Amino acid sequence: MPIARVKEGPHILYRLLATRPKQVNISHRKMPSYAQHLAFLKRRPYKAWYLLRVPSLGFVGSVYLSKSDEIGLFLFREYQGKGFGREALRLLMAKHRTVKRFLANINPKNKRSARFFKEMGFIHIQNTYEFVKGRS
Repeated sequence: MPIARVKEGPHILYRLLATRPKQVNISHRKMPSYAQHLAFLKRRPYKAWYLLRVPSLGFVGSVYLSKSDEIGLFLFREYQGKGFGREALRLLMAKHRTVKRFLANINPKNKRSARFFKEMGFIHIQNTYEFVKGRS
């Protein structure tokens, strides 16, 4: 699965974001506008961010590594459960060999992702709780 850098990347990432169920989100509560999405991308929030492309299928998802070495891996629904996530994780970790400790922050409602990372050798180390003023 080659790593791709393409001009339609922002559109692909926005489509991917739009397809994600609410229970997998950690960093946002509602879908950002496309302009907000572009502003986010322009800030270059991650150490590395890759589109995942399978030559016979096209773009299947994305994987990123945050500046704190946290992994985010998202696949379009039709490509989930077909081994692309495992391969993307393997490639990301191989490309970033100097990283000693990878993390994966997962929404507690996202059981499928938690199971995936556990199967890939990650161990559960914490739960984080949030309090937002004005939200009940």
